Amino acid sequence: MLNQILALTWKDLKIFFKDPGAVALIFLQPFMFIVVMSYALGGLFEPGEDQIQLLAVNQDRGPQAAAILRQIDEMDAFQVETTWEGQPLTRGMAEKLIVEGKRNLALVFPPDFSEVLEQDPAAAQRRTTRILVIVDPATSSQFVEPILGTLQGLIERRTYTAMIPKGLDLLFERLAPQTPVEQRETFKAQAQEAMSGGLLGGREPVVTVERTTPAGMQVEKYPDTFQQNVPGYTIYGIFWIVSLLAGSVLEEKREGTFRRLLVAPMNRAVMLAGKLAPYYIINLIQLAIMLGASSLLFRMSLGHSPGGLVAVSLAAAATATGLGVLVSALARTEAQVGGLTVLLLLTMSALGGCFVPRFIMPGWLKTMGLITPHAWALDAYQDLLVRGYGLVEVLPKVAALAAFAAAFFGIGVWRFRFE
Repeated sequence: MLNQILALTWKDLKIFFKDPGAVALIFLQPFMFIVVMSYALGGLFEPGEDQIQLLAVNQDRGPQAAAILRQIDEMDAFQVETTWEGQPLTRGMAEKLIVEGKRNLALVFPPDFSEVLEQDPAAAQRRTTRILVIVDPATSSQFVEPILGTLQGLIERRTYTAMIPKGLDLLFERLAPQTPVEQRETFKAQAQEAMSGGLLGGREPVVTVERTTPAGMQVEKYPDTFQQNVPGYTIYGIFWIVSLLAGSVLEEKREGTFRRLLVAPMNRAVMLAGKLAPYYIINLIQLAIMLGASSLLFRMSLGHSPGGLVAVSLAAAATATGLGVLVSALARTEAQVGGLTVLLLLTMSALGGCFVPRFIMPGWLKTMGLITPHAWALDAYQDLLVRGYGLVEVLPKVAALAAFAAAFFGIGVWRFRFE
């Protein structure tokens, strides 16, 4: 019996290794996924390697904001940027860099920041101020909140440092030996309030941190987990039409359907277009169901531009089906179809940000992501669902997706063999 098992095993191994393309792909799939995901997540486990880059607009006329920025920059996890291309950052420049996707966060310190921290605690009219944190709303809260918490802690520490001497002066000035006990208690409360700047309770803190978005982004509220995750997994899902399309083409090749169609009065591009049209329609239905169900079940906002959603969806579906034609042209066996599909889709989805947000990836990997249609489609959906943009703003990304679709289809037609 053992000999029979070994004989059957040897037979199947020989069959498997007769297709070297499939053999290479089946080992390359997990390796590529491991490489891409390891580099993409490297910054989470080795914070010293890839620092979080913070734009800082310092309008403060005194030393306090510079001291806070220096403390942030001295931390291993952060790199503070107060200039860009040799020019001091302004709020407009910082917002432009966030809109362009070059950075995700910017701190704006007001001109009166030091004056407020150093004000006389006994003044009748106590002044307050605020630090603005400009955030790309497509940046996940798991990334933003720890930064805000760190900033808040440094502000409180700096507030204590600036105001405690003045509070102590007030305390010792008022607590003279002849002062009645009742007045002493009142003076103590005033000194504590002065030393804490209101941060320990009572009145409003002298410094608050306000989160906002760049001008032009129509964000009514910050995105929830569905608005951040649904677009990524939707794009990942629609590209699996590649496997269905390529498998169907391979079956028709094996059955000789394409050879019989060659005698029909139509060119090859038209023939392939007719083949992929039903899969294109299936993709559009899939997109409509996934976005519609997310809106109904999870109350996910679909943004303010139905036209933009339609344009991006049409382009994304065309890209996915075009990639199906390309895989059909390159693969020769079912094993190669499966292996090449998994290799391409997992690698492109990981690079494009469907699994891990691109903003936490190293810079070189973030740039590599732009060679995938997934990155452009995901960014376009986030523009519509999260950043509040409309059709005009996403047209460049729609054009990029259309270029991917044309390239995939064109190369697929060129390399396609009908026999």
